[in-house]
Amino acid sequence: MAASHIHAAAGALGEGILLPDEGEACVALVGSRAASPLGLAFGRRLADELASAGLVVVSGLARGIDSAAHRGALDARGRTVAVLGSGLDRLYPPENAALAAQIEAGGAVVSEFPLGTRPWKANFPRRNRVIAGWVRAVVVVEAGSRSGALSTVRAALDEGRDVMAVPGHPTQPQAEGTNRLLRDGAALVRGAADVLAELGLAQLPARDAAPDDDVLRAIARDVPAGVDEIQQRSGLTLPALLARLTDLELGGAVERLPGALYVRARSGAGYTRPG
Repeated sequence: MAASHIHAAAGALGEGILLPDEGEACVALVGSRAASPLGLAFGRRLADELASAGLVVVSGLARGIDSAAHRGALDARGRTVAVLGSGLDRLYPPENAALAAQIEAGGAVVSEFPLGTRPWKANFPRRNRVIAGWVRAVVVVEAGSRSGALSTVRAALDEGRDVMAVPGHPTQPQAEGTNRLLRDGAALVRGAADVLAELGLAQLPARDAAPDDDVLRAIARDVPAGVDEIQQRSGLTLPALLARLTDLELGGAVERLPGALYVRARSGAGYTRPG
């Protein structure tokens, strides 16, 4: 993509940092604006781990998965790039102004639209093509059957980019689009290790959970526990518990078994069913 078509953030948004030839290190994380709590937690953790591995996380600064992806990269003190569907002086959504300022500190907020351009609906497919052209691969974290994130996939396929998707429960509307992508041949993403493997990069080591973690303490090493039981022991609300379980699973501290059961992961070995 011609550099002259991209305007680095300026004025109230700062200048940002555009680096030449970093496309091979860029991965887009995109998805639903009306994301589930589980999807938001997964997207944020995935971005954190990818940024920790040295990849640049690219997304569209929208509500939902996009914002979670940027925040995850920032959690890891990594580099992230936000591509707008409006002029840089018409930041959308406006509540993400503080997030955009954080992104500019070590990354960039960019747009192909001139200053003064409003966030018209027709701009976002163009924005999505910029995202697809910027990166080496596109990962769809959560998307309904008509999600705008699917236009990023179409653009990625046109550009010859890798497309990956996170599976979701068949009854979850936010997973209809991602499950269809997997059916049609997209690479399966269960965590950062899958993305790195698909790109031919080194695997991430498992992170140790904090010893004072209420959820981890509520899960035994050899006796599977259900979500209701873990919730009762930990005292967390269900959305907070699901988010934390996803975080622990991605970090290798717990393992999820069939039937929505969880066990504490063993060091160097997975859970083995008794008898």
